[in-house]
Amino acid sequence: MKSQKMFCSACDRPVRVLITEEPTSEGQAAVHDAELICLEIGAQCTGHLCPLGAAEPGAMVRRIVRNGIPLDSLQTVQADCPFCFSQTEMILYGDGKAGCSACGAEGRWVVDHLEPD
Repeated sequence: MKSQKMFCSACDRPVRVLITEEPTSEGQAAVHDAELICLEIGAQCTGHLCPLGAAEPGAMVRRIVRNGIPLDSLQTVQADCPFCFSQTEMILYGDGKAGCSACGAEGRWVVDHLEPD
């Protein structure tokens, strides 16, 4: 993965991002392209589409989880996930949203637990 800084128009400042590698083999099955992963998803991510990664904030959380990115730069809380039933870190973002760092499921953050939307 390649790390760099890019200007984010949603939070009006440069943010750290990772760009995943493109697949190296040609195949008949559809393969994914390189993805941009924002390392600074947070309270300012209230829109429906990240201006950098062309994904809604919940999808950005799933990219973080799928690629095994450390959560040390993100705002998290320990909680029980109502989807995978794990005690795990929930990544907080947007307008009261949270995503599970184990399964990537998203929901509404309410005081001390995650509720399904």
